Amino acid sequence: MAMTAQMIGNFAIVGLGGAIGAMCRYAVQNIGVFDDNPYYYTVAINVSGCFLIGVLWSLLTHAHADPRWFLFLLTGVLGGYTTYSAFTLDAMQLLQQGLWQRSLAYIAVTLFGGLAAAFFGLFGTERILHMF
Repeated sequence: MAMTAQMIGNFAIVGLGGAIGAMCRYAVQNIGVFDDNPYYYTVAINVSGCFLIGVLWSLLTHAHADPRWFLFLLTGVLGGYTTYSAFTLDAMQLLQQGLWQRSLAYIAVTLFGGLAAAFFGLFGTERILHMF
């Protein structure tokens, strides 16, 4: 399949967003709020990213935004900001250290916290938008 100018533009949009999201992730990991525990940062990043994806999805849909904004903000920025692979690695490291209860709690908080955050971000934003 040949790359069209639109596809190349979309790759650039996602790439730029991904770079911004990755830099935001790095910044959050280095703010020093949770001592040096990387697990707390990964949870905070993934749950806040889920909330933001709900909010942005709602706002962009409500505004009938150009699809490139979805690519830039949702796929790019939030795709670069959150990371499932780091979550999986963290969970496996906890298991490998014999901390199975902590690993299960970490998995549950990330999974259910992320789903709840996306739910509240999406539907909370929709409710607010319908008020105006």
